[in-house]
Amino acid sequence: MSAPDIISTAAAIEDAIEDAAQVPSTDRATAEPSLPLPTGVEEAPTPALPLAVPVLGPVQADVPAGAIEADEDEALDNDSAFGDDVSEASSRTSLSSGIKRYRVENGRRYHAYKEGNYLLPNDETEQDRLDLHHHIFNLVAEGRLFYAPVENPSRVLDAGTGTGIWAIDFADQFPSAHVVGTDLSPIQPGWVPPNLEFEVDDMEDVWRHKPFSFIHLRCLAGSLKDWPHLLEQAYENLEPGGWLEIVDFEMYVRDQRAPDADAPGMPDLSEGKSINMWVRGLHQAAETIGRTFVPLGPWAKNRRQKEIGLYQQQNMLDASSAYGAAHFTRVLEWSSEEFQVLSAGVRNEMKDKTAQLYSNLYVVYGRKPGSGKDELEAEVED
Repeated sequence: MSAPDIISTAAAIEDAIEDAAQVPSTDRATAEPSLPLPTGVEEAPTPALPLAVPVLGPVQADVPAGAIEADEDEALDNDSAFGDDVSEASSRTSLSSGIKRYRVENGRRYHAYKEGNYLLPNDETEQDRLDLHHHIFNLVAEGRLFYAPVENPSRVLDAGTGTGIWAIDFADQFPSAHVVGTDLSPIQPGWVPPNLEFEVDDMEDVWRHKPFSFIHLRCLAGSLKDWPHLLEQAYENLEPGGWLEIVDFEMYVRDQRAPDADAPGMPDLSEGKSINMWVRGLHQAAETIGRTFVPLGPWAKNRRQKEIGLYQQQNMLDASSAYGAAHFTRVLEWSSEEFQVLSAGVRNEMKDKTAQLYSNLYVVYGRKPGSGKDELEAEVED
């Protein structure tokens, strides 16, 4: 599928999200977001959704100016009390060598199974970033692994499991549940809880599993050709009363000082800005579905928000290469050198201590009809 097709599909989903529920602008202006999720936003009525239109539900609008108190001293402080905290992940050894015959380009390693379907690398550097990303989600959610009101899950699917870290944590927390993690890359650990198994699989192929009571989709932005098709498959593979949850960041990097800017990216949207070029380029190659507030950088005065911002800054610094090398060289036909120059500019701008950067994050979950209900229910954490 071409980049315009991907953008068209994602745009349709975005329109459906916005149509599902509109948060009044007066509420947005007075909301005071706090982590893990903003407060002060009125919850929209839960819509009844037919399967033919897999809408995701209402979303939190952009963060108003001054929603988080900035630490004015941070712009002058080059030292930090926080460090990096990443986990390690290893490859499984029981799969055929063909699946591990990885593609290497631009200094990064990519999956072999269904080569080209996923444009992010799977090397050790990316595995560390994925585990760091999981740590950020845990900080934002204060240790919660999921938001849907799931009780006593029997069969659980983590599609696009990556290093498998979420699936491992879930299997540990629910030892009576059978957990399955699927991914294009066999990069998960060999030592896992006995109630967990990993499979090399393409979530866009026909699913051949038994029905699940809970399906978890996280950080799949820009990874899929057809979101509506994926949601239909998820629906068909849920038990009656089962839950589907989708969690993802948007690709845009925003600034709290200019929340009403029409275009995504930094407040200065001149063509020369590296982050602006990076965001626009990725938008041409793939689209995203995420939103709800997470700071980027140590600019917040609150210690917990500052910690999250530091981790998110490191995640995004690493992502400037992970979310770009294949997109720009394969899709947009840039040279590797051209992209490296752009990526360096992006990292420099993300380190700007005077900026108050943040990204939005969507948390959306829906329940398959059960107990006499006729429609798919969908809700969103505001």
